[in-house]
Amino acid sequence: MSIKSTVFKALAFTFAASTFSFAGVGMADGAAKFLGNITTAGEIPDDFGTYWNQITAEYECVWINVEKERGKYDWSGCDLAYNWAKTNNAHFTFHTLLWGSQKPEWLNKLDVDETKKAFTDWLDAVKEHYPDLEMIEVVNEAVKSNNNYHSNFKTSKLIEALGGDEGDYKFVVTAFKMARERWPEAILIYNDYNTILWQKNEGIDLIKKIKAQGAPVDAYGMQFHETTLQGSGYQGLRSTTLKRVLHEAHEQTGLPIYITQYDVGTNNDNFQKECYQEHIPLLIETEYVKGITLWGYIYGKTWLTEGNSGLIKDGVERPALTWLKEYFKSPNAVRYGHGIADGAFKHLGNMIADNQEIPEDFQAYWNQVSPENACTWTVIEKERGKYDWTGCDNVYYWAQTKKVSFNFRSLLWGTHTPNWLNNLDVDETRKAIENWFDKAAMRYPEPYMIEVVNGGSRDSYGHYHSGFGSDNKIIEALGGDNDDYKFIATAFKMARKRWPHAILTLNDYDDYGWKNNQGAEVIKKIQEQGAPVDAYQIIFAPLVQGSGPEAQCFSSERIQSGIQEIYDKIKLPLFITEYSVGTNNDSLQKACYSEHIPLFMESEYIAGVALNESNSGLIKDGVDRPAMTWLKEYFNEHFYDSKNMWYEKGIERHPLDSLDSIALENPIAIDDNGGKFGNKIRLEQNSLQNYDVFDVQGVRLGKLSAYSFNDASTKLKSASNAKTSGIYFLLSRTTGKMRSIRVAR
Repeated sequence: MSIKSTVFKALAFTFAASTFSFAGVGMADGAAKFLGNITTAGEIPDDFGTYWNQITAEYECVWINVEKERGKYDWSGCDLAYNWAKTNNAHFTFHTLLWGSQKPEWLNKLDVDETKKAFTDWLDAVKEHYPDLEMIEVVNEAVKSNNNYHSNFKTSKLIEALGGDEGDYKFVVTAFKMARERWPEAILIYNDYNTILWQKNEGIDLIKKIKAQGAPVDAYGMQFHETTLQGSGYQGLRSTTLKRVLHEAHEQTGLPIYITQYDVGTNNDNFQKECYQEHIPLLIETEYVKGITLWGYIYGKTWLTEGNSGLIKDGVERPALTWLKEYFKSPNAVRYGHGIADGAFKHLGNMIADNQEIPEDFQAYWNQVSPENACTWTVIEKERGKYDWTGCDNVYYWAQTKKVSFNFRSLLWGTHTPNWLNNLDVDETRKAIENWFDKAAMRYPEPYMIEVVNGGSRDSYGHYHSGFGSDNKIIEALGGDNDDYKFIATAFKMARKRWPHAILTLNDYDDYGWKNNQGAEVIKKIQEQGAPVDAYQIIFAPLVQGSGPEAQCFSSERIQSGIQEIYDKIKLPLFITEYSVGTNNDSLQKACYSEHIPLFMESEYIAGVALNESNSGLIKDGVDRPAMTWLKEYFNEHFYDSKNMWYEKGIERHPLDSLDSIALENPIAIDDNGGKFGNKIRLEQNSLQNYDVFDVQGVRLGKLSAYSFNDASTKLKSASNAKTSGIYFLLSRTTGKMRSIRVAR
């Protein structure tokens, strides 16, 4: 290829991949990137151009449909999509040249030489019919996990015909080189599924290997079916997770990204809308994501169960589509993140003081929130049996709406128990505690984190940090304390029964300045009793040593040593809580922040930081103090550093010894509205299906895509999300069937 043509190709790709802005059709017309969709059962609805400015044929352009008999080509279905794009000045993506699961049946009977000739003839025929393709998904679903590819390449001689695969995906390289020979100016895309989470690393590995062999791959197509993923029930994949995954894929492959198959399958309109609101702004506003294709929009006619990823039902727009239209009227108006630390798995949070309104700018700075005292027992149940949830409600439901992590503070806190409790005997005290836990669980079923016990350790004089044992019978009611803190272990077991998925923590302060930490000793003792404690929240004090001109920040070296010592004792994630530097000295406050925050964010043992600085502490008269300015700069500069902002170990929810698990019962397939799945099953030939993944506790870990239970089992066994050995369960969202899988690590 000449230097001139090479330069032209580079310029053409830059233009095609980066601008996509001209008068045309769809909601995203004039935007910096397209928002597209697919054909509907081989047709294009009349309203397609009202919404979409890019089109992909769902199955009409695949080899098996175009060349059912060797040498006889039927382009009619593919022409429909291609010609619509041409007529309406929209974008067309050819899907796809090489796909193991959508190849002609006659191909499976050919030897290696004939297979090579058949594939070459297929590419030549596509080139002759569509010489000016803009975007081509050259290879689809070739990631290999264990001994199987994502699609059925092994049923023919395609791999051998295109150069084989010795762990280097050479056959994929050959396909890309053949495509570049025929379309020197097209954007050549590698496309695959489960690449957001389940086989994220495998997808990146494939791209890196084929690039190393000179494959002319221009972009990475990431099918995004993993939109509903985290926790129990149905929750959307958080934008924080998505943001980092996209960055990792882009940075490691060096390629722009196309989201090729986005869908949210649910009958719950509000939930679908929430997922769109969480994901679409991030995708649109991330520079290296170059376009988005939704995978179907007519309810009942998409590949998911009952077609419930559709955006138009019985001729009426669902709320997600209505929201999409509003969003694209002002594409830069929707902020896609929360706080300075948006995108970090480590939160940077703050506290809402009693009777304080949640500041309008809270999300501009913080992505986790704790109420000061509004959720404590003494505030909520001043009189026995009479509850005032007002203050706690304000923070909890605000956090739920804004998708900000909520920390419940605190269930049992010695200095924050109702006065009427002091008059009760042991049995009545136990009954009162159980009732308090029950009421809190019914009111707040899904907090991110719960401080189960606050200040439960004893100081050097034998006194509890927060006054346990002084006026009431809490200790006796929960099993006593024979230097084993049994009452605390009991409280954790009671909490786990009511909140199976929340992070349960002990919160305490340290008398000894990060040495001989009493809270760690408490955790060690209750762990021996099977207490399901998930993390340790450490109240950070003291911060400043000395006074006046001699004042200085607490040594980071000593803190680092203390962190290591604490973690070595308990092997649990640590959270820094109630961090504050109360001083009018701007320079001293900034010095402490710049000394401590990097240490916390870069420590492999610390999973988050919560400040106890009201906004007036870091913002004075509406102006950021130097510590706040420094915080913003730090997170902006270091966000994507691998050592920063990412708690690699994960936060395990420790179960009770006796299991009360849906996984141990006869499985019943439940849809998003709580009803059983219907009998309507829509299966295309070799069609991709979604499977919900549960652990043995019945906690839904997420959703992966596969062609069968066996395929899903293989992917689960190699997936990084299945972190530990044990039994996992796959629930087919298409058929409602469930199967158990044993994973060995």
